[in-house]
Amino acid sequence: MIEYINDIPKIDDYWPLFLSTGWNDRYCLNKACLEQAISNSTFTVSAYDDGKLIGFARALSDGVMYAAIYDVMVLPEYQNKGVGSQLVSNITEQCKGVSVNTIHLFAAEETKSFYHRQGYVSWPSDRLGMQYKPDD
Repeated sequence: MIEYINDIPKIDDYWPLFLSTGWNDRYCLNKACLEQAISNSTFTVSAYDDGKLIGFARALSDGVMYAAIYDVMVLPEYQNKGVGSQLVSNITEQCKGVSVNTIHLFAAEETKSFYHRQGYVSWPSDRLGMQYKPDD
C-alpha cells in the first residue's frame, strides 16, 4: 500500500528519484544543493511504498495569494498507477488549505493532458508565461 506523507524526504532517498527523471542532466546539481532546494519548499508530499520513496511533489507559496507547483515526479515503474494524481491532489489541497487559490504549474507539453485531468487548465495563448534562460 502506498503511503503519502507531507514531509521532505531524506536526501539519500530523494536523490535516486530525482536522478530517475533525467532532469539533473540539465541542472547538474549535487546532493547538498538539491537538499537545500527541497528544504525551502512551502508544501511537500512524498509517496512511499514499503518505506521506499517512489514519488514527490512540492510547491512554493507566499501563503496568501499564490503558489507554484514544481517537481512532480514518480519512479518510472510506478507511473500510470495513480501515484502522480495523488501527489498533485495532495499538494493542491495543501495550497487550498491555507486559502491560496491561485496555483500555477509549468508542465512539459507531453504532460499537459495529465494536469488537465487534475483540474488545471492551460493559459490562453495571449497569457503565455515566461522563463529566464541564460545564454548557454
